[in-house]
Amino acid sequence: MISHRPARRGFTLIELLVVIAIIAVLIGLLLPAVQKVREAAARLKCANNVKQMCLGLHNFAQANGRFPPAYDNQPPTPYDYIPGWGWATHLLPYVEQDALHKQINPMTTGPNRFGGGANPAAPTALTQTPLPIFRCPSDNGPYLNPFRNNHATSNYRAVCGTNNTPGGIFTTNEDRGGVMFQNSKVKIEEISDGTSNTIAVGECMYDDVTTKWAALWAGMIGVYNGGVLISCVMWDLDEDSARVNGPAPQAFSSRHPGGAYMGFCDGSIRFFRDGGDPNILKWLGGRRDGVVVEPDF
Repeated sequence: MISHRPARRGFTLIELLVVIAIIAVLIGLLLPAVQKVREAAARLKCANNVKQMCLGLHNFAQANGRFPPAYDNQPPTPYDYIPGWGWATHLLPYVEQDALHKQINPMTTGPNRFGGGANPAAPTALTQTPLPIFRCPSDNGPYLNPFRNNHATSNYRAVCGTNNTPGGIFTTNEDRGGVMFQNSKVKIEEISDGTSNTIAVGECMYDDVTTKWAALWAGMIGVYNGGVLISCVMWDLDEDSARVNGPAPQAFSSRHPGGAYMGFCDGSIRFFRDGGDPNILKWLGGRRDGVVVEPDF
Protein backbone atom coordinates (compact mmCIF):
# COMPACT_ATOMS: atom_id res chain seq x y z
CA MET A 1 0.00 0.00 0.00
CA ILE A 2 1.35 3.34 -0.94
CA SER A 3 0.53 6.21 1.40
CA HIS A 4 0.68 9.85 0.51
CA ARG A 5 1.65 12.41 3.14
CA PRO A 6 0.27 15.86 2.67
CA ALA A 7 2.97 18.30 1.63
CA ARG A 8 4.04 20.75 4.33
CA ARG A 9 3.15 24.30 3.50
CA GLY A 10 5.14 27.17 5.07
CA PHE A 11 4.69 30.91 4.85
CA THR A 12 5.33 32.47 1.52
CA LEU A 13 7.51 35.56 1.43
CA ILE A 14 4.50 37.76 0.74
CA GLU A 15 2.59 36.32 3.71
CA LEU A 16 5.59 36.85 5.96
CA LEU A 17 5.90 40.46 4.83
CA VAL A 18 2.20 41.02 5.49
CA VAL A 19 2.52 39.63 9.02
CA ILE A 20 5.56 41.82 9.69
CA ALA A 21 3.69 44.85 8.36
CA ILE A 22 0.70 44.13 10.61
CA ILE A 23 2.97 43.75 13.66
CA ALA A 24 4.73 47.02 12.78
CA VAL A 25 1.38 48.82 12.52
CA LEU A 26 0.26 47.41 15.87
CA ILE A 27 3.50 48.46 17.52
CA GLY A 28 3.15 51.89 15.96
CA LEU A 29 -0.34 52.19 17.42
CA LEU A 30 0.76 50.85 20.80
CA LEU A 31 3.87 52.99 21.36
CA PRO A 32 2.07 56.36 21.70
CA ALA A 33 -0.31 54.79 24.20
CA VAL A 34 2.59 53.36 26.21
CA GLN A 35 4.41 56.70 26.12
CA LYS A 36 1.26 58.49 27.21
CA VAL A 37 0.81 56.15 30.16
CA ARG A 38 4.47 56.50 31.05
CA GLU A 39 4.29 60.31 31.00
CA ALA A 40 1.10 60.25 33.06
CA ALA A 41 2.92 58.17 35.70
CA ALA A 42 5.95 60.49 35.58
CA ARG A 43 3.75 63.56 35.90
CA LEU A 44 1.99 62.03 38.90
CA LYS A 45 5.35 61.28 40.54
CA CYS A 46 6.58 64.82 39.88
CA ALA A 47 3.41 66.27 41.38
CA ASN A 48 3.97 64.12 44.45
CA ASN A 49 7.57 65.37 44.68
CA VAL A 50 6.43 68.99 44.71
CA LYS A 51 3.69 68.14 47.21
CA GLN A 52 6.15 66.50 49.59
CA MET A 53 8.57 69.40 49.30
CA CYS A 54 5.88 71.98 50.05
CA LEU A 55 4.59 69.98 53.00
CA GLY A 56 8.20 69.69 54.16
CA LEU A 57 8.61 73.46 53.92
CA HIS A 58 5.43 73.93 55.93
CA ASN A 59 6.60 71.45 58.58
CA PHE A 60 10.02 73.15 58.71
CA ALA A 61 8.30 76.48 59.29
CA GLN A 62 6.14 75.00 62.04
CA ALA A 63 9.20 73.49 63.77
CA ASN A 64 11.56 76.44 63.33
CA GLY A 65 9.23 79.42 63.32
CA ARG A 66 10.25 80.38 59.79
CA PHE A 67 10.79 79.03 56.29
CA PRO A 68 14.33 77.98 55.33
CA PRO A 69 16.39 80.44 53.29
CA ALA A 70 16.95 79.75 49.61
CA TYR A 71 20.55 79.44 50.75
CA ASP A 72 22.46 80.68 53.77
CA ASN A 73 26.03 81.88 54.11
CA GLN A 74 25.91 83.80 57.37
CA PRO A 75 27.04 86.20 58.57
CA PRO A 76 25.67 88.35 55.73
CA THR A 77 27.96 91.00 54.30
CA PRO A 78 27.64 93.29 51.27
CA TYR A 79 30.03 91.06 49.30
CA ASP A 80 29.04 87.56 50.32
CA TYR A 81 29.17 85.79 46.99
CA ILE A 82 30.39 82.73 48.83
CA PRO A 83 28.63 79.34 48.62
CA GLY A 84 25.83 78.40 50.98
CA TRP A 85 23.71 75.36 51.83
CA GLY A 86 20.40 75.36 49.98
CA TRP A 87 16.79 75.18 51.10
CA ALA A 88 16.58 71.54 49.97
CA THR A 89 19.49 70.58 52.24
CA HIS A 90 17.67 72.10 55.21
CA LEU A 91 14.55 70.24 54.11
CA LEU A 92 16.16 66.78 54.18
CA PRO A 93 14.87 65.75 57.65
CA TYR A 94 11.33 66.57 56.49
CA VAL A 95 11.46 64.47 53.30
CA GLU A 96 12.73 61.22 54.83
CA GLN A 97 16.42 62.03 54.36
CA ASP A 98 17.38 62.66 57.97
CA ALA A 99 20.39 60.30 57.81
CA LEU A 100 21.89 62.26 54.90
CA HIS A 101 21.20 65.54 56.71
CA LYS A 102 23.08 64.29 59.77
CA GLN A 103 26.04 63.23 57.62
CA ILE A 104 26.15 66.63 55.96
CA ASN A 105 25.57 68.51 59.23
CA PRO A 106 25.14 71.81 57.39
CA MET A 107 26.69 74.82 59.03
CA THR A 108 27.05 78.33 57.62
CA THR A 109 30.45 78.82 59.27
CA GLY A 110 33.26 76.47 60.14
CA PRO A 111 34.41 73.27 58.43
CA ASN A 112 30.90 72.06 57.53
CA ARG A 113 29.84 75.08 55.55
CA PHE A 114 29.07 74.37 51.92
CA GLY A 115 32.33 74.01 50.05
CA GLY A 116 34.40 74.08 53.25
CA GLY A 117 35.48 77.63 52.50
CA ALA A 118 36.31 77.11 48.82
CA ASN A 119 34.62 79.24 46.16
CA PRO A 120 33.20 77.65 44.09
CA ALA A 121 32.09 74.78 46.28
CA ALA A 122 33.66 71.54 45.13
CA PRO A 123 31.46 68.43 44.97
CA THR A 124 31.70 65.69 47.57
CA ALA A 125 30.26 62.19 47.70
CA LEU A 126 27.43 63.56 49.84
CA THR A 127 26.53 66.51 47.60
CA GLN A 128 26.63 64.18 44.59
CA THR A 129 23.99 61.90 46.13
CA PRO A 130 21.11 61.52 43.64
CA LEU A 131 17.80 62.09 45.44
CA PRO A 132 14.67 61.02 43.53
CA ILE A 133 12.45 63.51 45.38
CA PHE A 134 14.40 66.34 43.75
CA ARG A 135 14.29 64.86 40.25
CA CYS A 136 11.37 65.04 37.86
CA PRO A 137 10.95 61.58 36.26
CA SER A 138 10.23 63.22 32.90
CA ASP A 139 13.56 65.04 32.89
CA ASN A 140 16.42 63.22 31.15
CA GLY A 141 19.23 65.42 32.44
CA PRO A 142 22.33 63.85 34.05
CA TYR A 143 22.46 62.95 37.72
CA LEU A 144 25.49 65.22 38.14
CA ASN A 145 25.06 68.74 36.80
CA PRO A 146 28.05 69.63 34.62
CA PHE A 147 27.09 73.30 34.48
CA ARG A 148 27.02 73.55 38.28
CA ASN A 149 30.37 71.99 39.19
CA ASN A 150 29.04 68.43 39.10
CA HIS A 151 26.91 68.45 42.22
CA ALA A 152 23.72 66.36 42.09
CA THR A 153 21.05 67.78 39.80
CA SER A 154 17.67 69.01 41.05
CA ASN A 155 14.64 69.94 38.95
CA TYR A 156 13.13 72.26 41.54
CA ARG A 157 14.08 75.82 42.42
CA ALA A 158 12.90 78.27 45.08
CA VAL A 159 10.96 81.36 44.01
CA CYS A 160 12.71 84.29 45.69
CA GLY A 161 10.09 86.84 44.67
CA THR A 162 9.19 89.15 41.82
CA ASN A 163 11.58 91.21 39.75
CA ASN A 164 9.92 93.88 37.66
CA THR A 165 13.15 94.64 35.82
CA PRO A 166 14.06 91.72 33.52
CA GLY A 167 17.77 91.02 33.63
CA GLY A 168 18.10 92.88 36.91
CA ILE A 169 21.41 92.79 38.76
CA PHE A 170 21.72 90.48 41.75
CA THR A 171 22.18 92.28 45.05
CA THR A 172 23.36 90.24 48.03
CA ASN A 173 20.80 89.52 50.74
CA GLU A 174 18.09 91.31 48.79
CA ASP A 175 14.50 90.65 49.78
CA ARG A 176 12.72 90.25 46.47
CA GLY A 177 9.42 89.76 48.22
CA GLY A 178 9.26 85.98 48.10
CA VAL A 179 9.41 83.44 50.88
CA MET A 180 12.94 82.12 50.31
CA PHE A 181 15.96 84.20 49.33
CA GLN A 182 19.57 84.55 50.48
CA ASN A 183 19.79 84.33 54.29
CA SER A 184 16.02 84.85 54.61
CA LYS A 185 14.04 84.09 57.76
CA VAL A 186 10.45 84.60 56.64
CA LYS A 187 7.75 83.59 59.12
CA ILE A 188 4.36 82.21 58.13
CA GLU A 189 2.60 85.25 59.59
CA GLU A 190 4.68 87.49 57.32
CA ILE A 191 2.99 86.02 54.24
CA SER A 192 0.21 88.59 54.25
CA ASP A 193 -1.07 87.55 50.81
CA GLY A 194 -1.82 84.11 52.27
CA THR A 195 0.09 80.85 52.01
CA SER A 196 -2.36 79.54 49.39
CA ASN A 197 -1.60 82.58 47.19
CA THR A 198 2.20 82.51 47.40
CA ILE A 199 4.47 80.24 45.35
CA ALA A 200 7.43 78.66 47.13
CA VAL A 201 9.03 76.41 44.48
CA GLY A 202 8.77 75.66 40.79
CA GLU A 203 10.10 73.20 38.24
CA CYS A 204 13.24 73.82 36.19
CA MET A 205 14.37 71.37 33.55
CA TYR A 206 17.78 70.43 32.17
CA ASP A 207 18.22 71.09 28.47
CA ASP A 208 21.50 71.71 26.65
CA VAL A 209 19.76 73.08 23.57
CA THR A 210 17.95 75.92 25.35
CA THR A 211 20.71 76.30 27.97
CA LYS A 212 18.32 75.49 30.79
CA TRP A 213 20.59 73.98 33.43
CA ALA A 214 18.13 72.89 36.13
CA ALA A 215 19.32 73.38 39.73
CA LEU A 216 21.04 71.71 42.69
CA TRP A 217 19.59 70.42 45.95
CA ALA A 218 22.82 70.94 47.91
CA GLY A 219 23.21 74.69 47.64
CA MET A 220 24.54 77.76 45.81
CA ILE A 221 28.07 76.99 44.63
CA GLY A 222 29.31 80.60 44.61
CA VAL A 223 31.25 82.23 41.78
CA TYR A 224 31.54 79.88 38.80
CA ASN A 225 32.47 80.59 35.19
CA GLY A 226 32.31 84.32 35.82
CA GLY A 227 28.90 84.47 37.50
CA VAL A 228 27.30 84.14 40.92
CA LEU A 229 25.15 81.06 40.39
CA ILE A 230 22.15 81.89 42.57
CA SER A 231 20.10 79.95 40.00
CA CYS A 232 21.49 76.79 41.62
CA VAL A 233 18.80 77.24 44.27
CA MET A 234 16.55 80.23 43.51
CA TRP A 235 15.26 82.63 40.88
CA ASP A 236 12.68 85.38 40.71
CA LEU A 237 9.64 85.76 38.51
CA ASP A 238 10.24 88.48 35.95
CA GLU A 239 8.64 88.96 32.56
CA ASP A 240 10.85 86.24 31.10
CA SER A 241 11.16 83.58 33.80
CA ALA A 242 7.40 83.76 34.51
CA ARG A 243 6.68 82.49 31.00
CA VAL A 244 6.34 78.76 31.66
CA ASN A 245 8.61 76.80 29.30
CA GLY A 246 9.61 80.10 27.73
CA PRO A 247 12.94 80.76 25.99
CA ALA A 248 14.67 82.43 28.95
CA PRO A 249 17.47 80.26 30.41
CA GLN A 250 16.02 80.51 33.91
CA ALA A 251 12.36 80.20 32.89
CA PHE A 252 10.43 77.84 35.13
CA SER A 253 10.00 74.83 32.92
CA SER A 254 9.56 71.08 32.60
CA ARG A 255 9.39 68.26 30.07
CA HIS A 256 5.73 67.62 30.84
CA PRO A 257 3.65 68.38 27.76
CA GLY A 258 1.98 71.75 28.14
CA GLY A 259 3.27 73.20 31.37
CA ALA A 260 5.06 72.85 34.70
CA TYR A 261 4.24 72.40 38.39
CA MET A 262 4.46 75.09 41.04
CA GLY A 263 4.21 74.49 44.78
CA PHE A 264 2.58 76.87 47.25
CA CYS A 265 3.39 77.73 50.84
CA ASP A 266 0.29 75.97 52.15
CA GLY A 267 1.41 72.65 50.66
CA SER A 268 -0.81 72.77 47.59
CA ILE A 269 0.43 72.33 44.01
CA ARG A 270 -0.85 73.57 40.67
CA PHE A 271 0.03 72.88 37.05
CA PHE A 272 0.60 76.09 35.09
CA ARG A 273 0.12 75.89 31.35
CA ASP A 274 2.38 77.12 28.58
CA GLY A 275 1.19 80.43 27.21
CA GLY A 276 -0.52 81.52 30.43
CA ASP A 277 -0.47 85.11 31.63
CA PRO A 278 3.03 85.66 33.14
CA ASN A 279 1.66 88.45 35.33
CA ILE A 280 -0.32 85.87 37.31
CA LEU A 281 2.86 84.00 38.20
CA LYS A 282 4.63 87.27 39.00
CA TRP A 283 1.99 88.30 41.52
CA LEU A 284 1.89 84.81 43.02
CA GLY A 285 5.64 85.02 43.59
CA GLY A 286 5.28 87.79 46.17
CA ARG A 287 4.27 87.21 49.79
CA ARG A 288 3.09 90.72 50.63
CA ASP A 289 2.34 92.68 47.46
CA GLY A 290 -1.33 92.97 48.37
CA VAL A 291 -2.48 91.50 45.07
CA VAL A 292 -4.48 88.28 45.28
CA VAL A 293 -5.06 86.67 41.91
CA GLU A 294 -6.96 83.65 40.70
CA PRO A 295 -4.36 81.26 39.27
CA ASP A 296 -4.84 80.51 35.58
CA PHE A 297 -3.97 76.84 35.32
